[in-house]
Amino acid sequence: MKDIASLTLKRDLHYAKRGIGNCLISGITWGIDAVLLGYLVTQYPFNDTKTAIEASLIIACLHTGLSSILILLYNFYTGKIKEFGRCLFSKMGILILICAVCSGPLAMSGYLLGINMIGASYTAVITSIYPAIGAVLAVIFLKEKLNTRTLIGILLCVMGAIATGYVSPTDTVYPKFYLGIICAFMAALGWGLEGVFGAYVMDVVDPEIAISVRQTASFLMYLFFVIPFINGFNILLNSFAGNNMLVLILAGIACSISYITWYLGLSMTGVGRAMSLNITYPIWVILLEWVINGTLPASNLIIGCLIIVLGAILVSGNPKEMLKLREYEE
Repeated sequence: MKDIASLTLKRDLHYAKRGIGNCLISGITWGIDAVLLGYLVTQYPFNDTKTAIEASLIIACLHTGLSSILILLYNFYTGKIKEFGRCLFSKMGILILICAVCSGPLAMSGYLLGINMIGASYTAVITSIYPAIGAVLAVIFLKEKLNTRTLIGILLCVMGAIATGYVSPTDTVYPKFYLGIICAFMAALGWGLEGVFGAYVMDVVDPEIAISVRQTASFLMYLFFVIPFINGFNILLNSFAGNNMLVLILAGIACSISYITWYLGLSMTGVGRAMSLNITYPIWVILLEWVINGTLPASNLIIGCLIIVLGAILVSGNPKEMLKLREYEE
């Protein structure tokens, strides 16, 4: 019996470590995705300042669409695709559609508008406060109580956001800096809302199916409502010029890997560890932009990033518990 118990503990430890690996991959690939999208907004036809808003929304549409197709293919490969329709037309499907509105037209639009106006690094740092926003929204909608650790984490996120946005770069670099900060906050609000509505869904529905329904629904909302509203079909048709299609595919792959590994990590190692590793994505964005573009980050950006990541980790869970993996003793 002792040998069986020991083997079980070793298996659980290995499982948790795999979960940590998945969550780290999730954070890195979301960082890669942001850098690719940051490059894309500088290319034709997305770099026209007269249509910057429309271009950002069209990139969000294409990015979400490619991601939804790739995740559908993944679910087809794993044999879960038959659950897609069953989930969509269930009671949980309604909550997932609400999540799709929050994560798509609200969050992803704000995210791309932010990247267009203030670059990938600033947008990634500001949007990483979404766990703190989610915690506050949970108090409002779910009547949850905040403990001291969570309150400190929220305050740190606020301080980090102020540190990041207090000193703007020169007007020639980001002439719409503060509007971009607002758009990034909009994205964080959308992801925070999604977390509140999606918390219950993920306990009932297979996460890989839920994210597939969410992405597909978001894409269809963009295609049939957002793009016609902004009259963006001309830009949409010109979106595949040059190497744009390759960059979009790479971004879609990075996004899909990030989502899938995030949800796999959640089930393997718990919400606290998963979110604390996933939320490191602004660090990866800053590092990647520095390595690839040679862009030295401003000191306030680095300070704000570190403060926000620390605050988000405190909001996500108890750091002491996150560092504990199940111990195996001979």
